[in-house]
Amino acid sequence: MMGLRAAAVVVGGAGVAVAACWTMFAPAEIEQSQVETGTLAKVAAAPSDALHCDGGLKAQVGAAQSCVLTRGGERFAVALKVTDVDGDRVNWDSTIDGAPLSGRRVAVSELEQRTREVLSRQRPVDAVTCAGALPGTVGARQSCAMTASGHRHDVTVTVTTVDSARVQWGVSVRD
Repeated sequence: MMGLRAAAVVVGGAGVAVAACWTMFAPAEIEQSQVETGTLAKVAAAPSDALHCDGGLKAQVGAAQSCVLTRGGERFAVALKVTDVDGDRVNWDSTIDGAPLSGRRVAVSELEQRTREVLSRQRPVDAVTCAGALPGTVGARQSCAMTASGHRHDVTVTVTTVDSARVQWGVSVRD
């Protein structure tokens, strides 16, 4: 007999911009490699994250630079803006757009983790694997599989709500 079970998942903070401010001693322009390395250090980047900027950053208040952060297979726009220059000390803000350049999505790793957390409230779950990221569009679906007690179950996740702070989705398990 086949049955469907559903549960809601809320991902707080998905799509929320992250801002960091940092200081560096530098000449009239900070080299591109220093901007990239320093910015990654300040935005709590994972070792697998990468940042590419269009060039260096002028040591002038108001100077700006565009960069792209690659995180978990997604690309995010990053805006840098110099906020203060005091001698050879340069301060700038780094703002990471919370929505990927390819469109708002829930990364595969987060989708699997959050879906597993919800399913684990109903039964012991060994693993959840999903075929890809979940587009942040109401009605979007993604196929996943759950392994529980050695048995594989098909799982479908469907986006139910998208707002500026989170993506919510329902989880259906086919027994």
